[in-house]
Amino acid sequence: MAPSEVLGVHAGTDNRGLQGKVYVALGDSISAGRFATAQDGTFPALVADKLGMTLNLVARSGAKAAWALPQLGAVQAAHPALVTIELGTNDAGFNTPLDTFAAEYDAIVTGVSGPQTRVLCIGSWLPSSAIDAIIVQTCERHGATYVSLEGFYAVNDFHGADGGSSYLGRTDWFHPGDQGHAAIAAAVLSALGAGPAPVVGPLPSVSRIPDVIRTHPQ
Repeated sequence: MAPSEVLGVHAGTDNRGLQGKVYVALGDSISAGRFATAQDGTFPALVADKLGMTLNLVARSGAKAAWALPQLGAVQAAHPALVTIELGTNDAGFNTPLDTFAAEYDAIVTGVSGPQTRVLCIGSWLPSSAIDAIIVQTCERHGATYVSLEGFYAVNDFHGADGGSSYLGRTDWFHPGDQGHAAIAAAVLSALGAGPAPVVGPLPSVSRIPDVIRTHPQ
């Protein structure tokens, strides 16, 4: 993981005893921050800021589930109160056999789970019903919480601009941009009861929407 992909510590409001505790964001390039405009606009940074937690980022661009297995010791050593697992997109994109992904994902959830740790399993950014089904089943089996990204990829405004710029360099369309990261963060926070779910779909009237994502699909 490049040093530029490591996010710093952010503090914010309290939420059900999580404030001041450790949040580990385990994942691929999306957790690493590609392609938010600024470091504090990535979804792990937004979640940490809202919850007032110390962010420990364990993420690498291009990571498949298999990459996370050797990282589990570092996750456990951080004694996190919250872990988000954002993996599966590269497994979907590069056709990891489903039985292989299922075994690896089960090992990941098992490895990060504990009585003092809330585990959130984030669905695949790249649409894959097969990968998401495995994530859901594994998550439920271990008593973790599933965070769906269904429909996010189809919203053009959730993507970065092809050839734009961010703190990690030139952007592409595939990865989420600022609105995409904000939407993922909103979905995570909503799952924790710390905010409303993101708006995904046609734009309702302003009076009907709280201060969350407002966008049109294209």
